[in-house]
Amino acid sequence: MLAALLVSVLAVSELSAEQTALLKTFREEFIAVTPGEGKFPKTFKMGEGEKAREVTLARKFQIAKYEVPQNLWEAVLGSNPSKWKGKRNSVEMLSLAEANAFCKKATELMRAAKLIEAGEEIRLPTEEEWEYTARAGTATKYSFGDDAKDINDYAWHTGNASGNDPPVGAKKPNGWGLYDVHGYLWEWTIADGAGEGQGVLRGGSWKDAVDKLTSSYRRVDKASLQDDAVGLRCVLCAVAEEKPVDLVSADSKLELLWAEGEFTEGPALAPDGSIFFSDIGNAIYRYDPGSGKTELFRKPSGRSNGLMFNQKGDLIAAEGANTGGNRRISITSGIQGAKEGEVKTLSGGLDGKKFNSPNDLAIDSDGNVYFSDPRYVGSEPRELDFEAVFFIKPDGTTTVATRDLQKPNGILVSPDGKHVYVSDNNGEGNRHLLSFDVEQPGKLTNKKVLHDFVTGRGIDGMTLDTDGNIYATAGTGDKAGVYVFSPSGKQLAMIPTPGDPTNCVFGGGDDVGTLYITSAAARGAEIGPTYGLFRIKLKAEGFHVVKLAK
Repeated sequence: MLAALLVSVLAVSELSAEQTALLKTFREEFIAVTPGEGKFPKTFKMGEGEKAREVTLARKFQIAKYEVPQNLWEAVLGSNPSKWKGKRNSVEMLSLAEANAFCKKATELMRAAKLIEAGEEIRLPTEEEWEYTARAGTATKYSFGDDAKDINDYAWHTGNASGNDPPVGAKKPNGWGLYDVHGYLWEWTIADGAGEGQGVLRGGSWKDAVDKLTSSYRRVDKASLQDDAVGLRCVLCAVAEEKPVDLVSADSKLELLWAEGEFTEGPALAPDGSIFFSDIGNAIYRYDPGSGKTELFRKPSGRSNGLMFNQKGDLIAAEGANTGGNRRISITSGIQGAKEGEVKTLSGGLDGKKFNSPNDLAIDSDGNVYFSDPRYVGSEPRELDFEAVFFIKPDGTTTVATRDLQKPNGILVSPDGKHVYVSDNNGEGNRHLLSFDVEQPGKLTNKKVLHDFVTGRGIDGMTLDTDGNIYATAGTGDKAGVYVFSPSGKQLAMIPTPGDPTNCVFGGGDDVGTLYITSAAARGAEIGPTYGLFRIKLKAEGFHVVKLAK
């Protein structure tokens, strides 16, 4: 270990003037990208056609305007693997592992040379970052439009190149100043769910026809691939740290808003900024933050549990089992404030069999619904012999998303749409926070256990903030509260509640930093019935698919 450190120090101290100059030039060639500020939109449509999805970028980063040239690669790693030699030609003939090795070594050298901060790193772009910057704010096939007639101005491709001969930046840049995002070399990216031993390449190359040079085209290939049409582009960003966060201000207190429920659940932000929530005693209530009033919205409710408003402002409800329970997913359109609206069945079962007891739900950027269907309660005969997460398209088409769990409960779709988080909450088995990859809409794979509550009360309902952190209601007694986890499952904070919490959601508009929690009231408190609605102001903002009315 000591020898390795000495070699590293010597390597940095012995950098030549030419190497240092190349690293300085590399540092100067990054473009700052600030999603949500100035010309940089916070969200964009990733992909094309039916597979396009809305993606939110929450973090600032910088991206290199050029692909990595051969002289820079050689300055960092000491060799040049390229078939087509040229100092300022893009480096090629490198695998995904070799691309990552370059980024790691470049980070080490640039930190030591004080060209980047200790808390910054060089890495490959994620697929989302790559396409976001390649598009440069456009929604067209190419960054310059839908028609390929101008492709020769922007790209090297099979129609105008006979090899990797030109230097980087010989063609026109896109609208944000990035060169060669169309053609020249395929570029390695960081991609979740690519499959074992595989990687994802973007941008097309000098060997490809123009249809493979679009902003959305992706190529999945062997991670070990070494080809004279494959290179890399780098991102510079702050290292993603997962550390406990200070979410609650000193003057912020948990406030009881209403306490007249039998078992409150499923709070949901409505387009008008109000908060709808279920009382599983067969009612839905509406809390108005402006007036501070809570009023009955619907009774009976079909034993609604989880609620959520979609992008159109329709209320989607998971209606459970037992007396009065409809065991379906309903949709209510035409809601304006406290107006009742028109209630219909979005999905009532699978292959003619009714669901067990729909519990909670989440909606992706395309309006598709994922919902959990466990069997905690229900006096009615079961028609399905399994418990699962189901998927419903806007037209009501219903399929099984995954059966790879015991008792699914709370459920979320990550802000980027790539993952679904599920609480597997079985009192006699698993008490896990799970993450699944969205292989395609409605197909969940690659299950990972992010957190295990072991023998404690597992997670009920959950919500997200704009950083993708998970707010999960769990625990009992002095461990009852909202547990905050990073997307990788590291616990960042815990917000205590007076009784067992059941679900939570952030407000919207001026209320976007307020977390609303359905929970039991304090044991022994003389405040009437058992369950209610609470709120607390946090140093975070909620992530929502519903759009607030202007």
